[in-house]
Amino acid sequence: MSLRLAYLPHRNATAAMPLKGMGSMQGETEQQDHLELEAQRVLERHATRNFWLNVLDGGAFLLGLSMVSRYTVLPLFVERLSSERWLQGLIPAINYIGWFLPALFIAPLVASMPRRKPWIMTMTIGERVPFLALGLVLVLWPGLPATAQLAIFFLLYAIQAFSAGFTGLAWQDFIARLIPGRRWGTFFGLQFGLGGVLGVAGAWVAARILATQPFPQGVGILALLCFAAMVLSYIFIGLTVEPPQAAAPRQPMGAFLRGILPLLQRDHAFRGYLLCRSAIALGLAGHGFLTAAALERFQLQNADVGFFTGALLAAQAISNIGFGALADRWGHKQVLELATGLGMLALLIAIVAPSAGWFLPIFALVGAAQAGYQLSGFTLVFSFSITPGERPTYIGVANTALAPVAALGPLLAGWLAELAGYGTLFAVLFLIGLMGLLALHWRVPAPARAPQAATGE
Repeated sequence: MSLRLAYLPHRNATAAMPLKGMGSMQGETEQQDHLELEAQRVLERHATRNFWLNVLDGGAFLLGLSMVSRYTVLPLFVERLSSERWLQGLIPAINYIGWFLPALFIAPLVASMPRRKPWIMTMTIGERVPFLALGLVLVLWPGLPATAQLAIFFLLYAIQAFSAGFTGLAWQDFIARLIPGRRWGTFFGLQFGLGGVLGVAGAWVAARILATQPFPQGVGILALLCFAAMVLSYIFIGLTVEPPQAAAPRQPMGAFLRGILPLLQRDHAFRGYLLCRSAIALGLAGHGFLTAAALERFQLQNADVGFFTGALLAAQAISNIGFGALADRWGHKQVLELATGLGMLALLIAIVAPSAGWFLPIFALVGAAQAGYQLSGFTLVFSFSITPGERPTYIGVANTALAPVAALGPLLAGWLAELAGYGTLFAVLFLIGLMGLLALHWRVPAPARAPQAATGE
């Protein structure tokens, strides 16, 4: 009732306006309707092209990331340079903070853009070039002191992560515009699945390079290969056709921020989802410490990390394709619950693993868990928003709500690992993730699928 009453003054004011003003408003409305209709026609005409170009974009991008996996290769790099466990926590902390924090502050800007692609093409440069810089530093100046190498790495990794954050919200809304809502699960399943298949080949290459090249040059070569794959990904994005669509008026940041609390108070399901996902994200943060735990317990060689990466990506590829089709039929909430259960099982097995061989199925579980979490975790956010115009706000709020967990969780986890060991860390994170899973299952209703502007759904 209150929402309806809020609109009454505007209606009365409109009724009192001169006919000239009413004609102007009617003309603007007709112009927006024409723009939306033309955009829909363009999207329908290029639907197949856009679908497969963005599948290829994701596949090439994930191939690049597989060369420098933040679950295996980057922890190896840090562990070889320092035995300080808290430094391992910086890897996921920087990754998550960079991805989640900028989203809230750029949401009003993105919502006011008639096209997302120009912003994406500009900001994504910053999430690709740092790998070129890191590769050149490690290959050309391998004799730098360990502290200098770590400082350069974390600086470049922070640039990459925050650039991804400034790109991510626009990219998510870009995909939601281009891909019909009924195909979100299939699209992300194919995109992440192709990336996983290519990543298996990338992991094999990584294992060979780490086994045959000295440290840190081997990691530098992998960073250069990562950049090469990301250049190919950039080309695929550039070939995507995105017509201009009606944009929301630019909302002042203060007004936008003041609207967040009422949104969370009004949407109980969304608020509950954010709380549960925060607990799940904290539980899954334990995956970033598995490589360091295996290296410490079993004195593994560099090449063994490549096999862990292969197991992770193979499982990720299979799971992405399966989870994508399953989510479209079963629901993204159910897939997120299943993925969380697999992720917690990986931590539980890591606690009792008697030999290094056990970490192959552990990383397979990690791959499956991360596939479902990535695929359905943010796709669920699309479905909470009732209209396409609300989507950037929901994405921004969802991403930023995870920022405290992203900032403090891995650092606290690294501190706990330093204080009590990896076994205790995995046990604590398992319990936290399990509580998030149970609350998600019993306390958060599945949202209705949001309509898709590109198809009129």
